Amino acid sequence: MNEYQLEQILVISRHGIRTALPETLRLLETVTPKAWPQWDSAPGYLTNRGGILENYFGAYFKKWMQQQNFEVSPDEVFVYANSIQRTVATAQYFTLGAFPGLDVPINHKYPIQRMDPIFDPVVRDDSESFKQSVIKNIQHYTHSQFLIEQLNLQLKPAYELLSDILNYRQSQYYQKVQCELADLPSSFNLIVNEEPIIRGSLAVGTAIADALLLQYYSGFTKQDNAWGLIATEEQRAMIANIKNQYINLLFKSPLLAKHIAKPLVEFVNQMFQQQQHKLVILVGHDCNIAAITGVLGFKDYQLPHQIEETPIGGKLVIQRWRNKQDQQHYFKVEYMYQTIEQLHLASELTLNNPPMHHPLEIDGFNQNEQGFYLWSDLKKRISNI
Repeated sequence: MNEYQLEQILVISRHGIRTALPETLRLLETVTPKAWPQWDSAPGYLTNRGGILENYFGAYFKKWMQQQNFEVSPDEVFVYANSIQRTVATAQYFTLGAFPGLDVPINHKYPIQRMDPIFDPVVRDDSESFKQSVIKNIQHYTHSQFLIEQLNLQLKPAYELLSDILNYRQSQYYQKVQCELADLPSSFNLIVNEEPIIRGSLAVGTAIADALLLQYYSGFTKQDNAWGLIATEEQRAMIANIKNQYINLLFKSPLLAKHIAKPLVEFVNQMFQQQQHKLVILVGHDCNIAAITGVLGFKDYQLPHQIEETPIGGKLVIQRWRNKQDQQHYFKVEYMYQTIEQLHLASELTLNNPPMHHPLEIDGFNQNEQGFYLWSDLKKRISNI
C-alpha cells in the first residue's frame, strides 16, 4: 500500500438512529392492541443516541484518515445533507466528531423538513410504458414473474413472527381487513413525484420491522423492545430481512435504481470532476445507498455482524487513490458501519473497537492484486448513467 496515495474520499452516509416516521406511527397504533413505548425525540428525528453514535463515528473517521496519511483542512471538506432534520443532524454530529472546534459548514438546500431532489427517491415518469418496463426489469432482477407474491411466500415465516409479537389478530387493522398479515393484497404503482409504491404485506411488514429494529438500536429495555418477544438473533434477522427485501425490490433493480439515483449520481460525478474538495460527505437515506449500489453495479454483499443491508448510520466510502509509480488513479469502495452490538450498546468507536470495514466488489471491473479498480472505469460507468 505504500506505493498508493489516497487523494480524495467521497462518503455517502445513511442518517443515524431516528425515531419511527410519522406515517409509521399512525400505522403502528392500529396493528396491535398493545401500547408502544415512547421515543425521546419527535417523529422521524435523529435520537439522542443517534447523535452520540454519529459523533463517535466522526471521531473514529478522523483517526482512520490519519492512518491513511490523508490530511485534510476544513476548507477542503464539503458536507451536504438532505434538508431533513435527521440527515442534517447526522451531518452535524459526525462533523463535530471528525473536526472538533473547526468551522466546517453543513450545507443543505432548503429549510429543514423539505426533501432535496438530489436525495428524493421519486418517480419522474409514470407512463404506462415505463411502468411495464420497470415491472419486467424487477421480474428479471428477482427471477420471478410474480413480482411481489413470490417474495411474500418466502417471507411468510417472518410475517407470522410479527403477527405473534403484535397479537395482530386482536388489532384494529385485522378487524378492518379480516386478513392475515402474510396475506394482505399486494400492489405496485408508479406516480410522478412520489416514491415507488408497494402496498400489502411487504409494505406493512417493513414499517413494523423498521420500528422494532430502531427500538433495539436505541437501547430500549428488553421488555420495551417488541415487548420482550424477540427471543433470538435469528428472529431479529428474519424481521430485518422483510425491510431488506423491500429496499432491494424498490431501489436496487437496475432500471428503477438508474431512474431514481440519477440526480444523486450526477451530483457525485460533479464532485469527482471538480476535485475542489478532498473530502465530500453526503448524508441521505437507505434508499440512496441502495440505489447507488444498484446503478453502479455493485455485486450482492453480506455485511458481517449486521442484519440490515443498508445499516443505520452506515457509510459508503468511495476512495480515489494515485499510484506513485505509474501515476494512474485507482479506487476502492468500503462499507463502513457499526455492528448490531455497537449500536445496541452505544459503544464508542476507537482504533481498538472500530466499525466494520467491508470491501465492496463491482460487476464488470477488474481488481488488481491490491484490491483496487481503475478510476477511469468508474468515470466511464458514471458518465453512461
